[in-house]
Amino acid sequence: MPFKNTSLFRPASHLESAEAWFTPGRFAALLAVFVFILFPDVVLGARSFVFRDFGLYGYPVAFYHRESFWRGEVPLWNPLNDCGVPFEAEWSTLTLYPLSFFYLLFPLSWSLGVFCLIHLLLAGSGMYFLAHRWTGNRLAASVAGAGFAFNGFTLSCLMWPHCMASVGWMPFVVWIVERAWQEGGRFVIAAAVIGTLQMLAGPPEVVLITWLVVGGLWLGDCVLGKLPVLGSLKRFLSVVLAITALSGAQLFSFFEFLVHSQRGTSFGTGEWSMPPTGWANLLVPLFYCLKTPAGPYMQHNQGMISSYYTGIGVLALALFALCRLRVWRVWLLGGIAGLSLVLALGDPGHLFGWIRRIFPPVGYMRYPIKFVIPAIFVFPLLSAFGAGEVLRRIQETNGKIPRLLAFIWSVFLVHILLILWVAHRYPVDQEPWSVTAENGLVRGVFLTLILGVLCAVAKVTRNPGRWLLGVSLLVLLWLDVVTHAPSQNPTVARAVYEPGLQPVQDLKPKPTLGESRAMPTFSADWRIHFTLLSEPFNTYLGCRLGLFADSNLLDSVPKVDGFYSLHVREELEARVTLYLSTNVVPGNYLVNEEFLSRGIYYISTNYFATNLADFMGVCQITAPGKLFDWEARPSYMPLLTAGQKPLFVEGSASLDALLAPAFNPRQMVYLPMTARSLITVSNQTDARIVSPQFSAHRVVFETEAGAPSMVVAAQTFYPCWKAYVDGQPARLWRPPDGTKWNCFIRMQDSFPAR
Repeated sequence: MPFKNTSLFRPASHLESAEAWFTPGRFAALLAVFVFILFPDVVLGARSFVFRDFGLYGYPVAFYHRESFWRGEVPLWNPLNDCGVPFEAEWSTLTLYPLSFFYLLFPLSWSLGVFCLIHLLLAGSGMYFLAHRWTGNRLAASVAGAGFAFNGFTLSCLMWPHCMASVGWMPFVVWIVERAWQEGGRFVIAAAVIGTLQMLAGPPEVVLITWLVVGGLWLGDCVLGKLPVLGSLKRFLSVVLAITALSGAQLFSFFEFLVHSQRGTSFGTGEWSMPPTGWANLLVPLFYCLKTPAGPYMQHNQGMISSYYTGIGVLALALFALCRLRVWRVWLLGGIAGLSLVLALGDPGHLFGWIRRIFPPVGYMRYPIKFVIPAIFVFPLLSAFGAGEVLRRIQETNGKIPRLLAFIWSVFLVHILLILWVAHRYPVDQEPWSVTAENGLVRGVFLTLILGVLCAVAKVTRNPGRWLLGVSLLVLLWLDVVTHAPSQNPTVARAVYEPGLQPVQDLKPKPTLGESRAMPTFSADWRIHFTLLSEPFNTYLGCRLGLFADSNLLDSVPKVDGFYSLHVREELEARVTLYLSTNVVPGNYLVNEEFLSRGIYYISTNYFATNLADFMGVCQITAPGKLFDWEARPSYMPLLTAGQKPLFVEGSASLDALLAPAFNPRQMVYLPMTARSLITVSNQTDARIVSPQFSAHRVVFETEAGAPSMVVAAQTFYPCWKAYVDGQPARLWRPPDGTKWNCFIRMQDSFPAR
């Protein structure tokens, strides 16, 4: 029997007319106005986002995707980073996400920023529909929608297009999947489509959190909501199976990549957790924060999210709902929020470490601060319950303000003053205390205004006054968030993204696809990583000149490293051998743990593995002591070579052999001992590569040789690559297990190959 939804609140007649004004269309229009006021230059196309991962990952990845699209390719492989790395399987590249057509078709430096803002509107609208379904109050739903669209975390997500897309669909998934298991029919199909859209956007953490919330709601609906278990379970599983099937191309490629990646159950280190004082930032956002040269504030030792401030009014109304209402959904949401805030503390909160020990797969996730996402999601929903309950109680008591609401207001003000006293009495490396004090006191003012206006909505009886007060309430919620810290999303003139940066194009020799690569030095990469200028335009130009992170994609310059969540394990190990300490012998490494945790596997050193760099085709390296100047390396080898003598080694000895001074990649290639009986080549031969043709997904070449010969390709090995000689499948050999490098090794038994 289909479930019939009943709203929690039944407002009085004049409140019904007030809240009825906040239709979905009007609320969406208000959100659009808020977005335009906040980012007018981005919407109108004068400027674009650039801060942190937007410029260093999101935009370059979208640029590569767009270039592939206009070449008529699905970008399965990226040959320009990491000596070759899976692209579509990364999941965060939005390759299969249908709405990415927006920035594929329109000018990227405008459309990618607008793409993120569209999903910001989507997030608020979805939360509106979900909250209205649960509360039956359009004004309360508008409070929830504004609270979810505008909070510190959601605004931080604007620098990750994939994350913003996934967060944008999150409330829609919860809303429509709940309707699917309760009502079935067309809602099952709608849930499958919307769930697939979020699944194709990624990232895994947001998708997983969404479905944990959905699963918790289903269990609560069955146990506490008395929903028939069997029928709802069938509909629920139908949705899950449909989403899995529709997004299978993304999921299967991702999990295959995960198996071959550097991540494992011990990958997460607990770094970038919420600080022990992090809960205080829910009331005073700048408490114990440091201003970066670019403008945004960051917490000490937590560099992922610039803010997770939910809005002090939203937080107060959420607490009111938790204390006043005896509704299972409120209890469940409160439990999710509490668990989320404890897990986000990482190891100091103890719960995260305990869960990681009993459930090792949690170790695949690197940063515990991501556990704050469930709290960010449920606080606006709880605030909708709280706002509806405040309006109802004031009406029932003839205008009397609930004592609990006044108590929460006073407790929040006392805690703000206490936090400011701690900041003054025990200062940390932060902005002047006056900045923190102003930040906290302004939050207190906003709290007073927000709660006061909400109470006034319930008291005023004139229709124009009621909806104007309702709009004022949303404006105050928005202003509280957008003023809680300097802009989290600095913008720059779109010209900063113009491809073909001249100094990079003028490199001689220029790193070219299929021929050679560039390699930033350890010291240059390290210094650029910690260099932020007050002018984001110059900061990003410096990153491009230094080929930092993934900015090389804008100039189509191949290089040995890259900035991704997943890397092929052996390829990462290859970079380890590029820098060796002068005081160690082969097999001993002095590894910089900060870079290891970031996936930049360089070894702190002043000795350079020249032979390995030659093999990997490094034709340009950062000049000594420089950041943006490059030094040519004329000894580099082509990426395709032939005629090497195969040497068979055990995996445990392969690294020492590779690092030994006698290693000469022009004359020898290392193979596993298991290959000895299958390879007929025994000596170095006179062979050469003729007419090589490289593209992202295909390498075609001819060879000239007087005897059976080995052909070696200095590119990342991945199981999806296949080799053919004269049109017939050939064995594709990889280096011995345990080596710290990786390449394609192709065996040629017939010559010359055509």
